[in-house]
Amino acid sequence: MKRWLSSLAMIPLLLAAGPARADPAAVQAHVVAHAVDGYIRPAFTDFERAGTVLRSEIDGFCESPSLQGHEAVGAAYRAALEGYSRIEFLRFGPLLEDHRLERLVFWPDRKSTGRRQAEAIVRDHDASVLTLDSLQGKSVAVQGLSALEAVLFDGARTALLAGGEDGRFRCAYARVIAENVAVIGAELVAGWTGPDNYGALLLEPGPDNPVYRSHQESAAEILGSITTGLQIIRDQKLLPVIGDSIDKVKPKRAPFRRSGNTMAMCAAGASGLRNFVVSMALEGVLGEESSWLANSIPFELANAARVLRSVPEPLTKTAKDPGVYGKLAYVNLVLGGLRQTVGEDLAAALFTIMGFNSLDGD
Repeated sequence: MKRWLSSLAMIPLLLAAGPARADPAAVQAHVVAHAVDGYIRPAFTDFERAGTVLRSEIDGFCESPSLQGHEAVGAAYRAALEGYSRIEFLRFGPLLEDHRLERLVFWPDRKSTGRRQAEAIVRDHDASVLTLDSLQGKSVAVQGLSALEAVLFDGARTALLAGGEDGRFRCAYARVIAENVAVIGAELVAGWTGPDNYGALLLEPGPDNPVYRSHQESAAEILGSITTGLQIIRDQKLLPVIGDSIDKVKPKRAPFRRSGNTMAMCAAGASGLRNFVVSMALEGVLGEESSWLANSIPFELANAARVLRSVPEPLTKTAKDPGVYGKLAYVNLVLGGLRQTVGEDLAAALFTIMGFNSLDGD
């Protein structure tokens, strides 16, 4: 850590001559350091808080079921999904360890495997999921926020409010899922802020580093996360719904449509990417010919998030409306253009060679 602090102190000196003549390693170190401290660590902390609130709301509702309580659970659930959407593109380090990504949200799930498994657990009142240890030994598809949608929403409210055997089992299962989400959130924060945390690997590349041998490799990981995030929203969430024309719309392919959270997740993902880029303080390292990127990329992402928030749900009723379809098609176009801008223009401006990201080839 002392070695990194010494290197960090040198960055302003190495950049003092101006971005055009700056040391590439200093530029890359600047971007990585700002991304880690300005976005990554706070975003995982925010997700942990959202998971804790969700757990508390579910516990309160299950102690005394009410319509108001169910609405509070719904709001906390949406906040947790939004928090997840702001970190899901950071597909390296703690999020990929122990299958945490899939345990939180099992998606894409083209055959609805996770939903069918969760529904079977509820139908059979399978008590083997009612402790944290036993749940963590089950399929990743029934452990997290994806399964929670099947347990608490889309017709489940009546059973939950009735207080019968089915409602009690749903509550018991939901409480264990919420506990699991909260535990994973705490593990993620520890992985980014605790002793020997993953941030140190990004911040201190070198020959003895088992993951990143140079600042170029660290910067490529950070920039690759942006293109990953763009692909998640565009290729995994929007394109399967809108197809290539309004006649081929398939709204039932939208993630979390049964709880009405598709657009909330997409908008949160876009705004998260916007904040991620802003956190890098690009204006301090870009040369004059590429300075436009510091404002253009966040501007386009903010526009995409704004449009996504304006799309009414459920998509099963709105996606074929020409106005709604036009909004989704616009966002699709913007995100596709941004992927090229980041992969080519921004990467070149930061002296970074982009490799394959975690979704390439899917």
